[in-house]
Amino acid sequence: MNPKILVVGDLILDHYVWGECQRISPEAPVQVVSINKETLSLGGACNVANNLISLGADVFICGMIGDDDAGAKLKNRLESLNINTSGIYTNKNRPTTQKSRIIASNQQVIRVDKEDKSQISNDGEKFILDFTTTMIDKIDCIVLSDYQKGVLSTKLTQSLIQLAKQKNLKILIDPKGHDYSKYKDSTLLTPNKKEAIEATGINIIDDESLLQALEKLKNTCNLEYSLITLSEDGIAILQDSKLIKVPTIAREVFDVTGAGDTVIASLAFMLSQKEEILPSIYFANAAAAVVVSKVGSVATNKKDIFTYLYDNDLLDSSLVSTKFMEAFSQDGAKFLSNFHKIVQRKKPINPQNKLITKDDFDNFLESLTKLTNLKIVFTNGCFDILHIGHISYLNEAKKLGDVLIVGLNSNSSIKAIKGNDRPINNELDRAYMLCALECIDFVIIFDEETPFNLIKQIKPNILVKGGDYKNKEVVGAEFANEVKLIDFIEGKSTTNIINKIKGNQ
Repeated sequence: MNPKILVVGDLILDHYVWGECQRISPEAPVQVVSINKETLSLGGACNVANNLISLGADVFICGMIGDDDAGAKLKNRLESLNINTSGIYTNKNRPTTQKSRIIASNQQVIRVDKEDKSQISNDGEKFILDFTTTMIDKIDCIVLSDYQKGVLSTKLTQSLIQLAKQKNLKILIDPKGHDYSKYKDSTLLTPNKKEAIEATGINIIDDESLLQALEKLKNTCNLEYSLITLSEDGIAILQDSKLIKVPTIAREVFDVTGAGDTVIASLAFMLSQKEEILPSIYFANAAAAVVVSKVGSVATNKKDIFTYLYDNDLLDSSLVSTKFMEAFSQDGAKFLSNFHKIVQRKKPINPQNKLITKDDFDNFLESLTKLTNLKIVFTNGCFDILHIGHISYLNEAKKLGDVLIVGLNSNSSIKAIKGNDRPINNELDRAYMLCALECIDFVIIFDEETPFNLIKQIKPNILVKGGDYKNKEVVGAEFANEVKLIDFIEGKSTTNIINKIKGNQ
């Protein structure tokens, strides 16, 4: 289900005039640009909304336009992207904010702004607040995009923040100016380094001063998360009174236009789906990396972000959770082919020793079931002394699906089945040996004599057992879509190895 996000802020129409320059004007020492084409794109809060639409959110937008041609074009462009514009207030006494950029031979020559930055009227404030109030129970998150063009007055900003808090909604703000008091009690702000210096009065020159600035922002604005974007150095966040930097992952930078809009949109997209803050920042960094590799203010999408992460071997980060990967589940083949690398760090599962908790596995299992066309394979055993028979069996099991989960008998379980002289290797040793196999995605230690309850919980697509189960009842078969039998390699068994060591063979 797509998150529903409300964007409130300054609506800006970006107007680009593209041309070539081959001479200087005889009238004045300025370039003469011969126009080839003109294009329009979305700026300010509109670009945030555009990014959210590209990521797959359902978007509602609030702001102000003039009763003019630019306003009509801006509204039409938003509606063409399926952005709900019923929250836009039309003010007949001021123009729509428009930024015109003259581009000569791919170089910006000059920018001309048409705008009125006076504060929004009382009628405008009431219109936006009333619209937000009617929408508050239908949305998952609010983003305020403040470009200081007059929409987000202190009164309106505080009203929106308090409304979000009452409903326990995240409210993210791209701030401007020196006084951040109007943003007090928001979830987070996304100032860049220069903006943070201006707002805090702290000259950020090293990690110590960066930490001080983050602490001041958090305390002054009573933020849930305090962070500062650091351009090529990534994003810094204050967690448990400590400075954490999530480094940028951009490989090439051609144009940073709109990168800030991409970051706040990406954070809102992930946080609105209950993702943790650090994976959300990692996602935002990846989205920004895609955007800065292109020219102009552009929006990115999940496919581009996934491709970027995949192509640059960035999916194996500890910040890439299964919830993180749910955003990319529709990417099919690439996602599945790389899945074992993503879940690898979660092995093994052993609730007693808390290597990975049972809750972690339950959450992972829930995530798996939401992924389309993901075939789960389950098998179980003692795997006491790992040998070629085991390796062959497990590799064949993995070929039957996408994720192989192995149920491993605990020490007490094996003793109940095979006697007090077994197992030879304890459960943790056996678990770690299995984890070293690339074909295995999860190892789960269970105490019962049979994996009945585990199979009932997992409900695998395919339940795998050895060929010796032919014409025999397979425990848990009723919970699987299909049972497959795989023949063992003749003569290869743990018992034979033990007998050989004892000199019985």
